[in-house]
Amino acid sequence: MGMTPRERLLTALRGDPPDHVPAAPDMWEMMPVRLSGRPSWEMLVYQDPPVWKGRMDACAHFGVDAFFGIGVPFPEDPLPTIVYKDDEKVIVRGYYEHHGERHWGDTAMVYTVNEPSAIVKADSIGLPPSHDTFETVTPAYNKTGREHYEDARAYVGDRGIVGACISLPAISWWPEDTYAYCEDPEGVKARIDQQGAATMERAKAMLEWKPDFLFIGNSGMMIFNPEPIFRHLTLEWMQQITRLAKEHGVLSHIHCCGVERSLVEMAASETDLDGIEPLEPPPMGDCDLRDIKQTFGDRIALKGNLHTTQIMYQGTPAQVEEACKKTIDDAAEGGGFILSTGDQTPRDTPEENIHIMRHVAETYGRY
Repeated sequence: MGMTPRERLLTALRGDPPDHVPAAPDMWEMMPVRLSGRPSWEMLVYQDPPVWKGRMDACAHFGVDAFFGIGVPFPEDPLPTIVYKDDEKVIVRGYYEHHGERHWGDTAMVYTVNEPSAIVKADSIGLPPSHDTFETVTPAYNKTGREHYEDARAYVGDRGIVGACISLPAISWWPEDTYAYCEDPEGVKARIDQQGAATMERAKAMLEWKPDFLFIGNSGMMIFNPEPIFRHLTLEWMQQITRLAKEHGVLSHIHCCGVERSLVEMAASETDLDGIEPLEPPPMGDCDLRDIKQTFGDRIALKGNLHTTQIMYQGTPAQVEEACKKTIDDAAEGGGFILSTGDQTPRDTPEENIHIMRHVAETYGRY
């Protein structure tokens, strides 16, 4: 009898060979929303259904191994605040109160009916400096903290593994953050260190739950934090967090789309990180999967790296099959490999392409 998806994924993430290569395409947002048949904000803002249910349901729909993280809200976290809503769009914007005055953030999240959500500068879409009318969301699912996480893990069961999400402190994608670092690197480091200390406290709380793994989510981080900046600002926090996870007996894994080769080397050589994704190939990334496996595969588990547009979205079934086999050839030897997409599965990916990915992993990817 073969392994369950849960056993298979945990074995691979530990660096060992499972019964066959796991097939775990990234089902972060677009595909769960598409399959729900409902406007994106119902799942992503109102938690109806909760995001973890949408992700697991998408994995079950395709019969793939479920590997995903969830952002777990804590009781002290503010509820989403909707400042605009019509039949086509919902806009969420945060605020804080100080001395009785409400101060609105300079960014907003835009949710359309079935497109990916987007974070934008509030003034770039014509939002005023402040709002007198808004809706504080009462989520359909409103559990927080450990209870929230354990509901998700119970729903997934043996069908996969669920990570509790945190993010490393780093320079964001906003240009002014890069300018600030160029003008005052030590001032920015002081701010990053404050964020790092807060992240460590959140990680400590999550690790007490003994999650399946700690999911570190930093999309595109190395684009805006090339190695010298990453070493100055962020590496020490990655070292502390992954060491803390190891001390708690919890696996750690990072998602960092875009360029990532330098991060793989630092993670494998200088941290206690257990796994890394999505190892995007050019032109979106800079990862040669075969080279990474040969160089670092004995020290870190790898997850990726099928091209999300050229292969998964635009590829023919034959092209998807060929790409899956090549990826397995490049990285599966000896274990420690999870076949996945080189970032989120595009919304309009042909379903047949995902089924082929699963079939190749189950047949060609046997140990």
